[in-house]
Amino acid sequence: MTQKSLNVGLVGYGMIGKVHAYAHQVLPWYAPELPVVGKIKAVATAHPETAQAAKAQIGCELAYGDYRELINNPEIDVVDICAPNAEHFPILKEALAAQKHVYCEKPIVASQSEGVALQKDLGFIKRAKTNAVAFHLRGFAALRRAKELIDEGRLGQLLQYRAAYRHSSMLDPTTPWRWKNSDSGGVILDLASHLFDLVLWLIGTPAYVWAQTQTATPVRPLRRLNPGELVSDAPVQRVTSEDSVVVVTRGLAGAPRLVARRPCAKIMEHRENLGTDPNVMPIAVGAVKNPASLVGIVEATKLAPGTEDELTLEIGGTRGAIRFSLMNSHYLEFFDATEPSGAYGGESGWKKLACGGRYPSPESDFPSPKSTTGWLRAHVASLASFYRGIADGCVYGADFEQALAVQSILNAVYNSAVTNNRIYLDPSNC
Repeated sequence: MTQKSLNVGLVGYGMIGKVHAYAHQVLPWYAPELPVVGKIKAVATAHPETAQAAKAQIGCELAYGDYRELINNPEIDVVDICAPNAEHFPILKEALAAQKHVYCEKPIVASQSEGVALQKDLGFIKRAKTNAVAFHLRGFAALRRAKELIDEGRLGQLLQYRAAYRHSSMLDPTTPWRWKNSDSGGVILDLASHLFDLVLWLIGTPAYVWAQTQTATPVRPLRRLNPGELVSDAPVQRVTSEDSVVVVTRGLAGAPRLVARRPCAKIMEHRENLGTDPNVMPIAVGAVKNPASLVGIVEATKLAPGTEDELTLEIGGTRGAIRFSLMNSHYLEFFDATEPSGAYGGESGWKKLACGGRYPSPESDFPSPKSTTGWLRAHVASLASFYRGIADGCVYGADFEQALAVQSILNAVYNSAVTNNRIYLDPSNC
């Protein structure tokens, strides 16, 4: 099969820009059956010299010191935004106005006001070309299998979930200040955005959030300290972002989506919570006044000693539970509460589902299905969904509308942390 190749303009070439460049370059190997892929034709960075260095490393044709020149190039079909958070909003607005396909690193924007402004343009965004935000954790086969199990009703009505993303990068007070220590950084945008995207995708929008934040170091040096130096020996800048956040959620905003209600010999759900259709049931009890209402805990931190890139997700319901760990991402653990127990345990127990690289065509054909899945592999899968969407005119990943829904949750988390109040995303559920 001959793949159509679109010209990609990459804006930004820090760590995540290199990740996106890698994904573009290897995607034809992983997904030879995709009708459409992209090839990087141009790169833009904040400085001409860094743009030239990026061009040389990528092996592309063009380098720009101004992203507007890249966007206005009529040969560019796709704009891939990998700039710092604070720069997303103006770049994506210009790229959409120029009628480009847009793939943007998360979060979609860096502030509440930018999110509101984009929300007002939602009609325009829906009419624009294909767009997606790189919530790449959706690219893990194990998490896609988790969504299947939830939607098939295998977990029954969801009761509780716990989602955590833990790093240790802000423990050392001598770690130099960078843009992620500013208002447009912090763990809410950086790590909690991933967690709430998974909550939105797998479960739904919480009815309310109640958040607490923590910042361990008020100022940081602007450079690395020399041996024997103290922080007071170097120029410093105040930290205005949070290092850690813990959020309690309750219920669901709006009417909970319906999932399959599977026949079962046991009584697994209370009849008052099921509805009248014998074939489907609400995914969870959404009304916060109901004692059975869904409860969640979301934690994002860069103050966790001994951690690397440790995301864990646990979701439990009336009929079963799932567990996922980013450090062991080949597997999804599944417990089926409908399996009979008995002497020596019977058939009851946790199962490890070997999800690995078992992706459906046309999004993957390389390497073998049993190959161990890694962080970069999920970025490739995320990009594959974007290009499949371009080919089919559909949405297979997190489009801008879904990303703005995540942003609304993040805004509520910020507001809750400042006011120390519950913030309702569904006022009718107060």
